[in-house]
Amino acid sequence: MRYLAVTLAALALAAPAGAALKPGDRATIDVSVATLWKGPNLYRSIDRPSSTNPVELDTWNRNLSTTASRVWLDSHVQTQALYGQEVVVLARSGAWAKVAVVDEPDPQDPHGYPGWLPVSQLRTGFDAPGRTTTVLARTTLLHLDSGRTIPLSYGTRLAVTSRAPASGRLAVRTPDGPGWVPRALVGALLPATAGSIVSEAKRFIGLRYLWGGLSNWGFDCSGLVWDVFRVHGLTIPRDADPQFHHGTPVARTQLRAGDLLFWGSHDYADHVAIYAGGGRMVEAPDSAHSVRVVPVRWDRYYLGARRYLSG
Repeated sequence: MRYLAVTLAALALAAPAGAALKPGDRATIDVSVATLWKGPNLYRSIDRPSSTNPVELDTWNRNLSTTASRVWLDSHVQTQALYGQEVVVLARSGAWAKVAVVDEPDPQDPHGYPGWLPVSQLRTGFDAPGRTTTVLARTTLLHLDSGRTIPLSYGTRLAVTSRAPASGRLAVRTPDGPGWVPRALVGALLPATAGSIVSEAKRFIGLRYLWGGLSNWGFDCSGLVWDVFRVHGLTIPRDADPQFHHGTPVARTQLRAGDLLFWGSHDYADHVAIYAGGGRMVEAPDSAHSVRVVPVRWDRYYLGARRYLSG
């Protein structure tokens, strides 16, 4: 009975964000992956599957069939946020809210990475303290007690409950009520070792680049780095340039696997990759390509390396 009471209370609190949502409020991402835009209502008709609730990310990827359709996103999309991530509301404009994603550090806003998304993709009143589990598979399904399912990406964190469902299932608490995920596809944060960082990044070889992307439906260069480090319990800046201006500088002769490599101009980094050792790196290069392992480019645009791993 106590569990039922707690569950009912949680459901009563976690409600779709509506007209009452205002600057300063906190909310939770309520779709598999939310895309944050540079302004309200910027998306094209082909982007509509990314701006609904639920989102249809496979459909969106199919719509983005050309390099040109993906390059367009460079000047319109800010970042993305995973299901359950906390945001702070910065502004409202009709059915859209400007939010800052709390655990995506960025110098644009002290609250986190800012951008606009539809209010329908938010939930209010959800509090998720306590033990969590992380999606370690590239994707999995969240099975809600209501009968709905929500696809989840690698790196998504969920609150674990004490409820004991059937064997092979892990009970979780979500913005949409109680549910479960396959126990074999989630787990504790991975040990932050160089070998694990590199091997996890390599799991996404062949995944098409997506500007602003930080999920199994598409990564940009710094999104791949951010999500892989997140799975290892490390919160680092979201974008390449602040990633370059944090961490410990590393000389080229002292590089180790797991270090981050940066390119750009005038001390501004616009690209990042993960050093894999042996003169090779893992990168999400650009909208025309997919995640890949290639030789390090020691060209005039190389800015340097930073280390975030200890030891």
